Amino acid sequence: MAAGRLHSARVSYTVFARKYRPQTFEDVVGQEHITRTLRNAILQNRLAHAYLFVGPRGTGKTSTARILAKALNCLASEGPTVEPCGTCDSCREIASGNSLDVLEFDAASNTQVDKVRELIIENVKFAPARGRYKVYLVDEVHMLSTGSFNALLKTLEEPPGHVKFLFATTDVQKLPATILSRCQRFDLKRIGASVIAGHLLGIARQESVELSPEAAMAVAVGADGGMRDAESMLDQLVAFCGGRIGEEEVLSVFGFTSQRVVDAVCEAVFAEDAPGAMRLVHEQAEAGRDLSQMLRDLVNHARNLLMVQADPKGVAGELGEDRASVLRKQAEQVDRQRLLELIDLLAGTEQKMKWASNKQMYLEVALLRAMQLVRQVTLDEVLGVLTAIREGRPPEAASPRRPAASASSLAPSVAPAVSKPMPERKAEPVRKAEPVRNAEPGGKPEVIPPATRTAPAVPAMASAPAVSVAPEGAVAAKVSPVLETPAPQSAPVPVAKPVALRGGEEEPGSKLEGGTVEELWPKMVKAVREQRGLISSWLERGVLVECTRGLARLGFPPEEKLAAEYLMQAGHRSFLEGVLKELCGEAIRVETLVKEDLVLRPVDRAASAVAAARDPMEEFKDDPLIRKALELFRARLETH
Repeated sequence: MAAGRLHSARVSYTVFARKYRPQTFEDVVGQEHITRTLRNAILQNRLAHAYLFVGPRGTGKTSTARILAKALNCLASEGPTVEPCGTCDSCREIASGNSLDVLEFDAASNTQVDKVRELIIENVKFAPARGRYKVYLVDEVHMLSTGSFNALLKTLEEPPGHVKFLFATTDVQKLPATILSRCQRFDLKRIGASVIAGHLLGIARQESVELSPEAAMAVAVGADGGMRDAESMLDQLVAFCGGRIGEEEVLSVFGFTSQRVVDAVCEAVFAEDAPGAMRLVHEQAEAGRDLSQMLRDLVNHARNLLMVQADPKGVAGELGEDRASVLRKQAEQVDRQRLLELIDLLAGTEQKMKWASNKQMYLEVALLRAMQLVRQVTLDEVLGVLTAIREGRPPEAASPRRPAASASSLAPSVAPAVSKPMPERKAEPVRKAEPVRNAEPGGKPEVIPPATRTAPAVPAMASAPAVSVAPEGAVAAKVSPVLETPAPQSAPVPVAKPVALRGGEEEPGSKLEGGTVEELWPKMVKAVREQRGLISSWLERGVLVECTRGLARLGFPPEEKLAAEYLMQAGHRSFLEGVLKELCGEAIRVETLVKEDLVLRPVDRAASAVAAARDPMEEFKDDPLIRKALELFRARLETH
């Protein structure tokens, strides 16, 4: 007799996922946007003939469809109701799955056209046996074959008035557009972890189980938005632990990583504490934790930090205010760009770990690379600092969340030179030479007042030697020559006396400070050679043939027409006009012309031998902007 009672008790047990399945619209958790719409449709008598419920597994698609079927056929009311009684014959039959008027159809098991015709198309013409509507609930509808969809189209578009179709699917992309256009679509979302945790605590109270809030949250996070998965996990924990469940039991049974461990690993990464991070990984591996799951938890944690920066209120609603406050403090240590790069790094490692035998090694390498990633300075940040210096604004740190002592390189590959910050070192101010101009030979030099000086052009960087920037005493990282070579600004050329320029003939009212055309041409070529070597190679294919007040003409032979067109490009033309303005003391517009029998006047390079003999790297180092950048990042330049 005792054995018989024990056998009966075992058979009557119902798992939590079925026992606590929603039976009314109020019971549906986390899908208020769906239940409210369905309620209003019933109250306003605006019921469609076909509904499609879309969403991840365990979010309530089939349960919501069953509740709607109850609302349509509840016998306790005169018409469709938003509150099915759950006690009438129709409600109980629908809940148990044996109602004659609500036919549940599993598309995964019945994909053939003949089955669809037999179970749906041939039966829609018959009136319901007891209820108001004949309801066809098709689960996993995307599994139907193409022929089955085509056979269903006509019936779905013009069904009898007593027929309702309720479809559910986890893969809506596989449904034909002709089916989608005939249904009202409802998208069920993943349920928030805080909502799932609260629901699990409610189930635990009803089952007289002591479930800690930390354990409930760990289960909720592991369920990944699926309520059914969370309820099944809780059922398994009760069988394993009995009446008391703590976070440690959850981590032990499912191999999850404690949220405190995830927080500690991220703190170690942001603080560049490699020993601490490696110790945490080793402890988790020794405890038998799933390292792949740990990496997924780290990716999700980085995502939460990103969301805290983008939408703090949204994260508080999803994870709770207590958890959001912890995330906000940690998010202040890293900027958004680094978080995006960190997610890419960890997600790429997750793909590699799927087939790796030594998962711990991949995780450790990923964390070490992450430590380098969060402290490096990007090329955009360096250029932003240089731009601020050029415009006279106070240069800001490369990142508001990165300490100024961070060591990094100017390399586009963004590879840091060292991992430890260098000690503070006072930077001496850069002294700028005062420009002078001689009015007369042997006269007293005239210092140009600051208010009247012209701001120097931004140093061009087209053919810089390969360099690297690294803190002193560190291994330097290589830099690709992507920037243009900074050329030192040529000092104003001393002029003996103002002379008119038109082939050497003086004209009244057209006096400039550059000398005759023959005198100005070598000066112009030398200035261009020093600042823009590439433009100089095109310029020297022609000759300066005329220069009057406000206009200079460069002549080119017919075979060098391409050079004339090249120099007339906006940027090159503006540069040449700037050179002439510096040499002649006023704005001069540059034009080119193509002329036969043109006499070229090549400029000897011997006069520039001293400047050419100077090491280009020395000129690069002496540039004021580069020197300011080196002081800001406490770095040095090395050639390779």
